[in-house]
Amino acid sequence: MGIITLTTDLGYRDPYLAIVKAKFLSARTSHQVVDLSCDIKENNISDAAFILKNSLDYFPANSVHLVAVKFIVDRSDLSKTGNIDNSRYLLTKYKEQYILCPDNGLFTLIDASFNEPVYQLYYNGDNKHHFFLKDVFVDAALHILDGNPISDIASPAGDYYKSFQFESYVNGNLLRGKGIYVDDFGNIVTNISRERFNEVAAKRSFTITLPGARINRIHNTYEEVKFGMPLVLFNSFGYLEIAVNGKSAFNMLCPRDIGSNFDFNLLIEFHD
Repeated sequence: MGIITLTTDLGYRDPYLAIVKAKFLSARTSHQVVDLSCDIKENNISDAAFILKNSLDYFPANSVHLVAVKFIVDRSDLSKTGNIDNSRYLLTKYKEQYILCPDNGLFTLIDASFNEPVYQLYYNGDNKHHFFLKDVFVDAALHILDGNPISDIASPAGDYYKSFQFESYVNGNLLRGKGIYVDDFGNIVTNISRERFNEVAAKRSFTITLPGARINRIHNTYEEVKFGMPLVLFNSFGYLEIAVNGKSAFNMLCPRDIGSNFDFNLLIEFHD
């Protein structure tokens, strides 16, 4: 039995996700289909990459991960269109597992030093773009889990689109980071890892300035502060997280007019 995961923007209101699963069931396989995250908002490739990256270690070798989120570009902004081709569907093997996705920059968002072979899937018919998860990815996943060679369904991709997350950086006694993910509780996950923080801190005291609060310690649980009060902790993925006990940090700490342009900057000052 193999494992197939789905990361999509299909949501649960419409029948699309059920139709994809029905196609797997119709193939009369014993493979298990797991919803990794099927409510990705606004074609957010960064969110999809964060979710997959931090889930891979929990899945066994030869699992197949289908990431059906396209990088939607504004063709009036030429700076964002280079090398993005939503008609190309890619396949790679990373950490002994298979990942299928559009040519959306996912691989380098998962790992900035990604250097595994990448293949472009074959398919027939322009109509398959509309529902590529069902019409292209399902058959490819079944082909792989049946132990068939990749060369039957894909050829080496050569070049492909590469996208990179903003990295935290040090400027004097300041460590600068950004929010990279907001979970359903409103917790803001930053790009500052525990290892990075400890490396820069070197046992020094520090101050994290948030709207309406200054924090000078890392907490272990949400309950260490009063209800409605902000805190910072390292979450289960090992990233520094901004939270509010019992409330949404995103709603309380981010500007109300932020819209879809989530841009949370974090500044940590270390004291000698």
